[in-house]
Amino acid sequence: MTVSVTIDQNNRSFTLKVPKEKPLVFALRQEGLIVAPCGIGKCGKCRILCETVPTDEEKTHLTPMELEAGVRLACYTYPKEGMRIGIIDIKKTRVQTGFKESAYALSPALKKIAFTADKPDIEHQHTDIQRVLLATHATGHRLSLKALRRLPDLLRQHNHSAYAVLENETLVDICSHSEHYGMVVDIGTTTVAALLIDLTTGKTVAVDGAHNAQAPFGADVMTRIQYAMDGGLERLTQGIIKQLNTLLSRLLEKSGAKDVSLISIAGNTTMMHLLCGINPEHISKAPFIPGTLEAMTLSARDLGIHSSGQCYLLPGVSAYIGADIVASLIATGAVGTNETFLMADIGTNAETVLYANGTCYACSAAAGPCFEGANLSCGMPGQPGAIDSVFEAEKNGFGFTVIDDKKAVGLCGSGVIDGIALLLNSGAVEPTGRLHAKGSLSQAITGEKNEIRFNLTDTVAITQKDIREVQLAKAALRSGIEILMREAGITADEIDTLYLAGGFGSAIHPESAVRIGMIPQALLPKISVLGNAASYGALRYVTEKEADQTARIISSASKHIELSAHAGFSNEYMGRMLFAQD
Repeated sequence: MTVSVTIDQNNRSFTLKVPKEKPLVFALRQEGLIVAPCGIGKCGKCRILCETVPTDEEKTHLTPMELEAGVRLACYTYPKEGMRIGIIDIKKTRVQTGFKESAYALSPALKKIAFTADKPDIEHQHTDIQRVLLATHATGHRLSLKALRRLPDLLRQHNHSAYAVLENETLVDICSHSEHYGMVVDIGTTTVAALLIDLTTGKTVAVDGAHNAQAPFGADVMTRIQYAMDGGLERLTQGIIKQLNTLLSRLLEKSGAKDVSLISIAGNTTMMHLLCGINPEHISKAPFIPGTLEAMTLSARDLGIHSSGQCYLLPGVSAYIGADIVASLIATGAVGTNETFLMADIGTNAETVLYANGTCYACSAAAGPCFEGANLSCGMPGQPGAIDSVFEAEKNGFGFTVIDDKKAVGLCGSGVIDGIALLLNSGAVEPTGRLHAKGSLSQAITGEKNEIRFNLTDTVAITQKDIREVQLAKAALRSGIEILMREAGITADEIDTLYLAGGFGSAIHPESAVRIGMIPQALLPKISVLGNAASYGALRYVTEKEADQTARIISSASKHIELSAHAGFSNEYMGRMLFAQD
């Protein structure tokens, strides 16, 4: 049975029919109206405006001021006929699109050449495709049916001259223009970053990005897998395909280009499965077997992307060491060298790879979403209004910065790590993680026991519960690092470089990460920030001659360490719960 509710959003109103027996979150996220709810009543992020009596659970997540203003949680709100719901506007997420570049010889996977085919001749009954193959010296073709359909008219309208796109000696497309562009995409769980690249120069022409369109169906990998298992696989797939089409359209509009010759895509294993419409269910449970980890080359139109280009999907290593990590390793340029390095992509799943003695030792630690602002009392993604750094200052004993210099409305991952490091230095937080109203910051610390909080502003604070969340996350990451070094038989002193990849890795202050024990102190002077390494690696994958071979070596020769099954992980994890700088 359904009921009708009125939705108010962005100065427009519309009616939506929703199931009467389910909380509103299910219908709202299916319509893409709420971003990144957990869907199970734990994160407190699915805020709506509604005149209902607040539940006890809502009272624990929302402040008295929010409750008074009519803020409610969609997870705990059941619809009634004629109910009116206000959707709280979601600020634009900052998407990491920049990356650290290094020199390499440009050799695109596809080349584009001009050709003129012989004109049709009654004595030589060569078909149109045969004449094109002769003119381009191609040994074969894999043109799509659409390309074959337009071929006869294309040749005759342009006096049998056109442009051929070749992969080695195989013809893959024909068109009437000389533009040779590629789109590079990093499909992150939280955000999607897209770049338009001039394949003749390797230069970035335009960039764009957005919050992952699948986020309304789950904030993390596990909730999206569950949504797919509940019958939502097609919706998740169509959501990301539609978003890629939107990003491609915007990039082409920004540059004035007509189309791209190729699209290179990297993402974690679940994101790649959802992109292809492959059931990800078995990634989520032992023995954690994906449907595929292989590299794929296919027509963009086969995926549903509105382009005549070829799609290159990077390979992965395991269920939780995906194509994005393979791309990030390519981005370092250090695989195959004598360098011993550690690469960490810190997020909901902290993926870490240690390259030593020619082997990639890889693991994934379930750090949880707190590094991305979730599960924190005042947490939010890296959006305008988020406190992104906290530091010691004479006035009040501390100061902070806010993204885009807006009024502080929340706290993102880098800000909470800075805040805890400052609390440790002041003596307000013990190595056990317990918060006290003492030390140089005591005047900003209020409450008692589990309600105690470090007030950054009147409305933004770091609570005792937040500190515990960070303890769990940093212990998972650091334990993974220690286990990898143990497996490789080396110490932190023997590591030449620590590469930090991803948006969070680019935002954190290394000194704060060391202070809370998230990374070994010996690695502090060895840190190299890569930025969006997955995008840069996906770019190199299709523009560097040996990069695809490097990807195959990484994916086939990596030693994956399953932490949950490792004999030493539990003890290491418990020991790393302390805030110890070492």
